[in-house]
Amino acid sequence: MMLAPIELLPVNVTQLLMLFVSVLAIAMLRGQPRYTGLVLAFLVQALAVLFNFLEELRFVPVFVTPAMSLAGGPSLYLFVRVLVRPEQPLAWRDVVHFVPALIALFFASHIGWVLAIGALSQLIYLKLSLVLLLRYERAIRERRADSERLQLRWLMWLLFTLMGLIVIEVLRANLQPFLPYELRNQWYFIDQVILLLLLAGFLVGIVRQPEIFDDLREFEEAEKVSTEASNEQAVSLFTEIDGLVKREELFLKPRLALQDIASLTGLNAKDISWAINQGGQTSFADYINQLRIAQVVEMAQSQPQRPLLDIALDAGFSSKSSFNAVFKKQTGMPPSRYLKSLES
Repeated sequence: MMLAPIELLPVNVTQLLMLFVSVLAIAMLRGQPRYTGLVLAFLVQALAVLFNFLEELRFVPVFVTPAMSLAGGPSLYLFVRVLVRPEQPLAWRDVVHFVPALIALFFASHIGWVLAIGALSQLIYLKLSLVLLLRYERAIRERRADSERLQLRWLMWLLFTLMGLIVIEVLRANLQPFLPYELRNQWYFIDQVILLLLLAGFLVGIVRQPEIFDDLREFEEAEKVSTEASNEQAVSLFTEIDGLVKREELFLKPRLALQDIASLTGLNAKDISWAINQGGQTSFADYINQLRIAQVVEMAQSQPQRPLLDIALDAGFSSKSSFNAVFKKQTGMPPSRYLKSLES
């Protein structure tokens, strides 16, 4: 008995590419403790794509993919948690996040309900992931002067895009009975292509990320500690810190961290952060960058023959992109335009 030839549609090719990207990511990232959550997320995605592919080709008797939608959200949340809080690695207790997916397998015949609950679950877990990332972004601004290179904005944008895609998928599922066959297929194909691009984005983004901040937990614990110190004390302490930073030209150090100042002064990093926030009315990153920009402007005016990038690097900026971004954020103008405005 000869088997009928398998006809691969464009959407099936896209699914195979998603499977390839997932397997590639697992092979590249496995064994790295900080990326165990991402490996898990790619494994869940690979299984979801595989079952979806087999279901469309009628190779499996029951639908597993709807239940897998309840595993996608938890896996992404655990990826973000392990990434920004490496002191909380994956543990057996995290299995509880996947219990709803296991329960949903027994209700495979109720596809609509399972998919709806799965979409809600994904949106909730994505929101929790974004909350973690927002805390991370705040922490790096308060603790590191080179916060630009530590940012995970690309990950936040990918998660926002994924949230939008989930909403669109829910809309597609509800409109499906009323749409022409061709439109349904085209819509589904476009959704799968976007998902493929998102998967590739996760892999490329994490590979290109130069460094990740390690002290989110310490920052959060410091924030919980209340202080009865007055605003006058904050201003006084900030004045002392500001004098030290300027006198020792600490801002010229490209990867200056709050802990570096704490080591020099003998003060607690929490108190220094509080003094800069309350006494200086700014974040640590913005404070250091203000000093660097002032240094750039001064050097550019006194040494107009020097390349601006060389001056920026000497002033503590780590790259041209971070210099341009910070300068425009602080002054509202690109560096060259701002310097020309000073000449006129």
